[in-house]
Amino acid sequence: MTVLTTEQLGVLARAVSRAPSVHNSQPWQLLVRGTEVDLLERRDVHLRRHDPSDRDRVLSCGAALTNLELAVRALGRDCHVGLRGDGAVVATVTIGRRRATSTRAYLLYQAIGRRRSHRHRFFHSRVPTTVQHALVAAGETSGVHIVRPARLDKLAQLLGFAARVLRDDRGYQRELAVWTAHTHGWDAAGDGIADDALGPEPLPFAGIVRPDTPIPDDAVLADRLAGENWLVFCTDGDNRADQLAAGAALERTWLTAASKALAGSVITQPLHLTGFRARLVSELALPGVPQAIFRYGYPAVPAAPSPRLPLGELFAPPGGTR
Repeated sequence: MTVLTTEQLGVLARAVSRAPSVHNSQPWQLLVRGTEVDLLERRDVHLRRHDPSDRDRVLSCGAALTNLELAVRALGRDCHVGLRGDGAVVATVTIGRRRATSTRAYLLYQAIGRRRSHRHRFFHSRVPTTVQHALVAAGETSGVHIVRPARLDKLAQLLGFAARVLRDDRGYQRELAVWTAHTHGWDAAGDGIADDALGPEPLPFAGIVRPDTPIPDDAVLADRLAGENWLVFCTDGDNRADQLAAGAALERTWLTAASKALAGSVITQPLHLTGFRARLVSELALPGVPQAIFRYGYPAVPAAPSPRLPLGELFAPPGGTR
């Protein structure tokens, strides 16, 4: 027996659809089974050069799981989230009895439609310390640690090195070009990164490195990093449950930022380079395994929403993924 109407299922689908994902690949589907909704990992989405171990794909599913839970609660329902093993089902959300939505949960749900990947400059005004603390508190949970890096000079050295490697990696650049849609975010339907979301700006504003991305020297990059706000999301381990938890925590922080008129973007591609994460742990004295780097601030220009696949493609037929 279903417990939600078609319109309510649409609310869930739209919330999941708007979650951030690696290269906007949207690697998830939903399977509705009465009072249970399975979040499925689409394993046909594989970025061989950017995400060779599929870690970013799992992080993306963790972000979608946060949105799914918030949408259920926004409908006035209690829910229980159960993580699954290594199969296609990453988590099952069990819909419970009617329950009033908390103000905090509803504010985060409302922020889902406003969240954007902002790969441009921020205003130079600093984010108030109280707001920075709120973003950290929103994401921290058991096994997930959020660090505001103190050694931005070291971070600049590592990001600059990684950017030069990725800029010259022809295989990586070919894959990125395939996932860059030559469309405009406000009107596009589908997946991939809208070309106008990237722009010609240098690091760190570019976010994603392309063949023509200007890369400043380490000292200039460090100064630019100091003018922004940075968080590193770490986990105690590096299995699928850890990666899901990191993705879920990242989305809670990002939605909290959006609810406070902030914008942000995620950097993960350097973390896939051999030895990069170990160097990051050593240089920044991180308390765990780094899963994502998040930059945020007050946007200098508005960011258009990324294209999205039709909602009908989000629902998996009984028996598995597409």
